[in-house]
Amino acid sequence: MEIPLVSDACTSGDEGIYDVDLLSRLQMSESVPQAELAWPPKVLSSTSRDAVLPDTQSPDIKTPKTETITNRARFKLENNGNRRLDFKNYLPLGSLNFVSVVPERDLPKKWRETVWLPNALPDAHPLFVPLGRLLKVSLIRIFCRRNQAFNNMATIRVYVLPDDRALGILPKTLRKHRQEMRTVMDLVDVTEDAWYGEVGTNSVTQGYKSKLMDDDSLFYIFNTLKSPCPNPAMVTNAAARDLMDGLLEGAPLIPGLKTKLYPYQERSAAMMIQREVNPARMLDPRLETITNPVGTSFYYDREACTLLSERREYEEAAGGILAETMGYGKTLICLAVILQTKGQWPHIPPQHSLGLHPTRPRVASLMQMTAATIGRASIPWKPYFEQLCREGDDFQSCVRYLMDNAGCYTIPSTVKKHARKSDANLQGSTVLLSSATLVIVPANLINQWLREYHIHFEEKSLSMLIIDSLHKPIPPAAELRHYDVILISKARFERESSSHDAAMKAMKKRVSCQCPSGSLHCSSHLVQYHSPLKDLHFLRLIVDEGHAFASTGASNNAGKVLNELHVERKWIISGTPTSGLMGVEVDMAAMETLEGASSTNAEASQEALAARRKEIAIAQERKDIEKLGNLVVKFLQLKPWANLKQNDPASWYKYVMTSRTGKRNITSLKGTLESLVIRHRVQDVEMDRPLTALFNKVVHLEPSYFDKLSINIFILVLAANAITSERTDRDYMFHQSNRKPLDQLVRNLRQSGFYWTGFSAHEVSETVRVSTEYMQNEDNTISGEDRVLLQMALNIGMICLASAAWRSFSEQAEMGIFVKDFPAPASQSWSLCPSSRDRHIIYSTTNLQLAQKYVVENAYASNPATGLFEAGITAKKKTQNVISKKTESEGNSPSKQRIHSGSIPGQVVPTSTIFTPYGVHKKSVSVRTVLRPGEGTNLPTTSIPQQTVNRKSAMKSTSMSHSSSPAELDPDSPLGKTILVGTASAKLSYLLDRIALLYLDEKIIIFYEGDHIAWYIAQALELIHVQHLIYAKGIAVSLRASYLEWFNNTETYRVLLMDLPQAAHGLNVASASRIFFVNPVWSPSIEAQAIKRAHRIGQTRPVYVETLVLKNTFEEKLLDRRRVMTRDEHQQAAKSLLDDTPMNNVIKNLGFIPLSSLEMQDEEAQMAKLHIPQAVFGRSTNTLSGGIASSSKSHELCETRDVEPQKEKRKAMFALDPLSSDEAAKITAKRRQAGIALSDTTEASLVAATGQARRFLTHQSLSEDLCLPMSQKAFLD
Repeated sequence: MEIPLVSDACTSGDEGIYDVDLLSRLQMSESVPQAELAWPPKVLSSTSRDAVLPDTQSPDIKTPKTETITNRARFKLENNGNRRLDFKNYLPLGSLNFVSVVPERDLPKKWRETVWLPNALPDAHPLFVPLGRLLKVSLIRIFCRRNQAFNNMATIRVYVLPDDRALGILPKTLRKHRQEMRTVMDLVDVTEDAWYGEVGTNSVTQGYKSKLMDDDSLFYIFNTLKSPCPNPAMVTNAAARDLMDGLLEGAPLIPGLKTKLYPYQERSAAMMIQREVNPARMLDPRLETITNPVGTSFYYDREACTLLSERREYEEAAGGILAETMGYGKTLICLAVILQTKGQWPHIPPQHSLGLHPTRPRVASLMQMTAATIGRASIPWKPYFEQLCREGDDFQSCVRYLMDNAGCYTIPSTVKKHARKSDANLQGSTVLLSSATLVIVPANLINQWLREYHIHFEEKSLSMLIIDSLHKPIPPAAELRHYDVILISKARFERESSSHDAAMKAMKKRVSCQCPSGSLHCSSHLVQYHSPLKDLHFLRLIVDEGHAFASTGASNNAGKVLNELHVERKWIISGTPTSGLMGVEVDMAAMETLEGASSTNAEASQEALAARRKEIAIAQERKDIEKLGNLVVKFLQLKPWANLKQNDPASWYKYVMTSRTGKRNITSLKGTLESLVIRHRVQDVEMDRPLTALFNKVVHLEPSYFDKLSINIFILVLAANAITSERTDRDYMFHQSNRKPLDQLVRNLRQSGFYWTGFSAHEVSETVRVSTEYMQNEDNTISGEDRVLLQMALNIGMICLASAAWRSFSEQAEMGIFVKDFPAPASQSWSLCPSSRDRHIIYSTTNLQLAQKYVVENAYASNPATGLFEAGITAKKKTQNVISKKTESEGNSPSKQRIHSGSIPGQVVPTSTIFTPYGVHKKSVSVRTVLRPGEGTNLPTTSIPQQTVNRKSAMKSTSMSHSSSPAELDPDSPLGKTILVGTASAKLSYLLDRIALLYLDEKIIIFYEGDHIAWYIAQALELIHVQHLIYAKGIAVSLRASYLEWFNNTETYRVLLMDLPQAAHGLNVASASRIFFVNPVWSPSIEAQAIKRAHRIGQTRPVYVETLVLKNTFEEKLLDRRRVMTRDEHQQAAKSLLDDTPMNNVIKNLGFIPLSSLEMQDEEAQMAKLHIPQAVFGRSTNTLSGGIASSSKSHELCETRDVEPQKEKRKAMFALDPLSSDEAAKITAKRRQAGIALSDTTEASLVAATGQARRFLTHQSLSEDLCLPMSQKAFLD
């Protein structure tokens, strides 16, 4: 390697001298070949600034200034010692190649050092000033030589003095030159050819900047983190190595564990132990390892612009983030780690390790001293004695001694500066070491942790304390330390904050008053609550779904308690540490499955990952990194990010979210993630345990007549408001001041795609009246286009008002049900509205349920239909009375309301109000037209006989189906011919058909948004006697958890209605294999997380997802827009569709859905038909157990096959011969043994079942006989 020849250096005085010291030390340096040194060097005149004397007469060369080398700053630096001039302290940085200002003949052929930059570099060069300033203060050294390729060019080599070698040599004031150093780092050429002067003027300069920047997205970085690869050989502790070996593949089953872990789960668990017991030393994440042109590595802090020649390391956290993808068994992994490390003790912190040896009044026994020494050293003794106990040996006395002498330490009390003298004598707090793991989980996941424990672990393998009630007291610390696991809900854990108001009120204790007066109001009566959790030093802390702390950090009550705890190892359990950090396989769950797709999950994931590698969503990533910083700094307290100000502080935002560039620093971010996150790449998991197939499709349905009316009324309101307000001022719906009501309108509009009864006839008539008056007013100027639009709106309003069925639906807030062959004498008394046809009469679900109940109660009468007519009249009168009271109360409310920015969406005001807000004197259709009471978070308020009108309470009462079982009817009974043939909602009819076809063999999840949707679906399921459960926010947490257990572990409940916002909190519903979204979901990530509730480890079936969308409606446009949105656009519009400009424009310009004349005239054309009609009353020869009917109408689902043979086959199929009582009893006992609840009717129906029915009632045979191909191809079709 060619080493530069250092030229003569001048000192002060008039006589030139040699820098003999420098040259002699360079000559002795092993890095400088002797042949490269020229000896003796030339004598330089006192006026020279460099080894090359410029020709001062040449017109092309500038005459240097007369300033001598006796620069004051230079000599001041030299006074620090000759060590500054030691060339070994400098590192090669880079080079510059340029056309020289010095004549070719004067360019040196060998390397010479220059101390006067104008002799070497043109002053127009962008590095002229930065290099000059750095050279002046000796932070760099420069050597010059003629270019080897072009004689008219010069090559400059730059050597830099690293910061760690400049300590004690250069003054701290040199930090102001960091900006110049950054410029040099960005512009200097780092290529090897440039270093040796073998490039020309056309070569591209490659600086360090291009090598340090990366454009990979955060999503890509997260998904390409290395899969965990535990290495027991790296662990110095022999006991810890044994623990890791016991988990890895090939090891025998851990004692106490019933289930063999998958290989990837074993690796994750072993890696967690390795991180805990042997935290690796990592390079300071602020530093980047870079290589200079000669192959030497050094370390660069790009933000602070400091260079180090030696590594600066920090220890990784004893914990981290377990981020395995949703459904990959994170709970099981954590429990396996707890079991494997059972009996380990945390170590006493070094700052509290002094003075631990006790002072005894007398000499203790050898047993006591040994036990105390074991406790102080945190030796894990429990596993040894448990093993001895399993082998039959009894050492209970030793165990008692060890527990009594378990380690502890004292934290001295902090004395305030102005404290009283008595306070200075306060004793410190004693902290007990505990081998327990504190697990904090959301309240709805406690049962899931217990379920995983009972399934996979032997009883009593772990001693566990469950604290799930808000009012359950926590035992004292001495008792807590005996448990292996303390499982506490997050809500209960927050109560342990001494500053929490509820905790202060509930847990303050009264003590005797010391005041002479004994006043009951004395402050000494109350003692501030002190949590027992703060008196323990836990071995481990696990926070399930810990991403909640990413948003708030330590600012909430739970965060405050966490900061006061003493914990050795900390873990956050979350498949999505932030909203943007999720596995690619989760992101893919929301993508539609392409027909004919044959790639595996791993292959498809790699393709999706490659497509998103450069898709950087700046806004989303900034939020994700900020939230990640909360976890790193406040929870995990990872150094250097959590360093104190006096100890090398590092700003997370400054380094990771670089403010100078607006992007994140890839090196710092990736280094931090690799030191914290444990997760497997999808292809590595697929090798161990491939997931079942996932098929996701969109089902486009033809909207029913009433679907069209519901959506058209919203468009009517929008159009009428826009035209009558002239799209200006606060009257206009889209004015900024109306944003909250408009958001509510959009939410209601989306829910109207399923069904909507939120508009009253009075509101529609008022809108029509105002619009008509506006159009007839000659003073108003209306464009031709607006006039046509307003006329269409008026026509829609008149059609609604003319429809008796629509008026009845709206008046009673009921779902319309179309029934055929209702017993004639009673049909009109139960009907919702008068009908011109006797064959198809419209009923409400509530009335039909009451009619079913009446028939069941009279099932043993000679004719159950007797009195049905009178019962219908009574039910209708009760309904009318409730409606009258409701109308009366609405009539007493104010007739006019103004809209302002503080309006509360959904408040009780007449929604057709015509108002003049803030002095605007023009009549317009009010924004409030679309805001009905109860349509926000509650169900629509309606009058239901014998039921409360509060839909929130109604949700709680119907969250579990209580439908009466179908009665056994005589085959000749007219009630047996009554069937449900359609509904007013196309989506509800489709759901009933699919549920009837699938629910006997598969469990089903229906995701909804809006409680009124759940209400209508639940009512319909009760009509057809399908047992179901509702998982909604308004239901108590404990009850929700019970519902989930029942759905997963019994065969009774086959359908689960789940509120979509509640589906993204770690729930496991792998028992379901069919998923329906009743409306398209705006956020793909929310949809994906909902799907992963069922598509996860433990799922044994392919999972089929269907999203229901009405054709040619707002829903299709929403879905089309969602498909083409970028991540940034999704982030900006995460809270509201209105934040997305294209969707905002779509809503502004919605067009009316056309109505055909047949739909308006024919009641049969108005319903959404069922392809599988359902029996309404009882069970007869044409029904299956549970009320699901087989109808001749099912032939409409057939494609081209002959229908008549299928009809005969179905008739024969349902002509069932009765079983013997012995056979029925055997089936009943078998079901009870399996833990399946049986109703009386179900047991009775077993007698009526046959072996032929048992063989037939499977998913495959049922689909075949109903001409419904259930293969993958048919699903995708």
